[in-house]
Amino acid sequence: MAIDEPGKERQLLQQAEKILLHPIHPHLISYCPTMDLIALVTSEENLDVYRTNGQRAFGLKRKSEDVKVDALQWEFNGKSIAVSWSDGSTDLISAETGKVTHKDVTLPAPQPQEDSMVEEAPLRVTCMGWGLNFIDVDAVKRRTGLKEKKANGAAATSTDGFGNPTTEDWDAFKDDTTLEDFLQRQPDFQALDIAPDLPDQLAMMDMESLFPKLPAIPLPPALPFMRVAVAASGAFSSQAEVDSLLHSHHLRDHNSVDMFIRCSDRGTIHPSIYDTLETVNVQLPSAWNIESMPLLHASHPYSCTHALLMRMRSAASPRKSQLAFVPLTLNFIPSAGIYLHLIASKTSQLQNFLLYITQTLQRIRTFFKHAQDLPSKFMMNISETLEEKGQGDLVTNLFHIACTGNCPPLVREWLVDELAEQGHKRWDNTVTTSFTTLLALVHENLIPALDRCSIVISRLRGLAQFHDRDWIFTSPISDFSALLEVLKNMRLLAHTVLLYASEEKRQFHAFSKWLRFTIDYEATEPDSQSRAEMENRDPGVDISQVLEYIKHGLTKSDLTPYLRPKEQLGGGGVKNAQAASYEDTKKAIELLKEGGAFKEEALCLEHVLGHLSTGVTGLLRQVSAWQESNIRMESALVLDEYDADEAEGEEEESRVQDMRMMLELTNISPAFPLLPRQHIDLHPALPTATLLNNNHQIINPTTHPPPHPQP
Repeated sequence: MAIDEPGKERQLLQQAEKILLHPIHPHLISYCPTMDLIALVTSEENLDVYRTNGQRAFGLKRKSEDVKVDALQWEFNGKSIAVSWSDGSTDLISAETGKVTHKDVTLPAPQPQEDSMVEEAPLRVTCMGWGLNFIDVDAVKRRTGLKEKKANGAAATSTDGFGNPTTEDWDAFKDDTTLEDFLQRQPDFQALDIAPDLPDQLAMMDMESLFPKLPAIPLPPALPFMRVAVAASGAFSSQAEVDSLLHSHHLRDHNSVDMFIRCSDRGTIHPSIYDTLETVNVQLPSAWNIESMPLLHASHPYSCTHALLMRMRSAASPRKSQLAFVPLTLNFIPSAGIYLHLIASKTSQLQNFLLYITQTLQRIRTFFKHAQDLPSKFMMNISETLEEKGQGDLVTNLFHIACTGNCPPLVREWLVDELAEQGHKRWDNTVTTSFTTLLALVHENLIPALDRCSIVISRLRGLAQFHDRDWIFTSPISDFSALLEVLKNMRLLAHTVLLYASEEKRQFHAFSKWLRFTIDYEATEPDSQSRAEMENRDPGVDISQVLEYIKHGLTKSDLTPYLRPKEQLGGGGVKNAQAASYEDTKKAIELLKEGGAFKEEALCLEHVLGHLSTGVTGLLRQVSAWQESNIRMESALVLDEYDADEAEGEEEESRVQDMRMMLELTNISPAFPLLPRQHIDLHPALPTATLLNNNHQIINPTTHPPPHPQP
């Protein structure tokens, strides 16, 4: 809080104080825009986020000893914070859960120079920006009650051609809604009431929002002798993380897009919409022959032009450095109109669904492997012993026991002395728990996610089919149909896995019950009363199920062809083959059931997922190419100039403190003094800069009219 009294300087009151264990980097400290959270980076390169009362909220440890933090930036609504490392990667951490939502998001690799044998170092992020841009700016201005003022400060009224006042402003909103209400972490869109017109509402209808929310992905099974808790695996280990990525509140705001901009140390700018991992690469014209480094970023929701403050150095005068303002104009925001939200949100959602499916499939394979490993360890010793003694294998001996009731001495010794009751409990608990979780993952996570992917791709296909050709998606419509075919194959394979896993779990339940009865029976003496009682007692199991499990599920599960790693497939020709059709997949399933030769790649879920990932990446690159072609960064305004020798020992952060874009209602039209205009002013805080107009620059034009593209 600042105190401003006549004759006294403004003073700041201390809000909180805390003594830390380690020093911090003074240029890596940031205050959350919506919550009382302060993010800072210590000398050990660890991110710590504290509340104003001194309590630590969450943090992020250093990735390795070879990297350090280069930059950090809060999201405009405080929901996330971005941390960039010296290896060029960026991590996005959710402020609600304190966990990493996107890990190791890297910039595009720099293009190698001609005749250069030296490997280019990775790009490093020097500054980041995270802002919101309105699509229909006038609708927000009308909702916030923003009125233009005359030169004398009086509110401007609508007039007709003869200068008489009209009644157009009578239905204006009279509440106290401000721009800050749109920038909250969870804005109330119903109260803000800026819904589009009926035709646009029909175009924006989203059936996916009517479905139940996808559940969190369970943590991997705990391994024996594990003393520490299992690390949070992936970005979907809690329901809060799933909701923030797949069912985010901002996806329902049809009148805005979230822009995340990363600036590299080589002057390249990489904007992305809704935190998509596929980024755009923009830089100053190469004809300028200028070496540049971005220092600060600023934006305003009303303007599609973002402000960048750069340090420039010309090849003609390398000892002179210039501080310049560079406008970054995102023309795709006004050109696409309301369809921009649909395209950007759906492509981002599709990317998150792909990540969700990938992690779900990885977890399914983990639990399946866990169900196979422990029984294999139990059976390994007895199998080697039987082979050495020449008494067949374990499957034959167990089949013999189940059919005749006669147990060989070696198998009896293994059942009673090695496996025993404790080992059987571990076996039963591991397999039962793993198959239960596997079934839940397939039924509740994988199949619903595939259905939602189909809806999103169908939505994008309709937009590409009924809109102008080569507008955004340059690929033919058949590419969308091919992706839907891949999803259809994955859905068929997932249902097949569901059937086989249910049957195998049912067979194992019968086998486990029979195995426990056999262990108890063989543990009794031959002529004892306990054995006589057990001989007269029915074990209560279906022997046909037991025999079926011993014959198939015990050593070679029917799920193996579906859940095997793609590295276990054939050579490179198989891995690079085209995606199998739906009929080929059905035929492969039938051939596997009959015991014939089948296409391994058609049944491998991980291999089919690779085709889906390739197709989705192609769609994202088309959207990125469309964005890149509609971004302009072709002008600059020099604000300050200094010698590089004088600033050699001076940190750049000490020369540039802050920069803001602000909306101001001013009258700058000398020809028509009664017609005020709205402007967004740029205010850089430069301690030694020599600027006109009180250290601020006027950006004009600042806002764009609401477009209405026709489908």
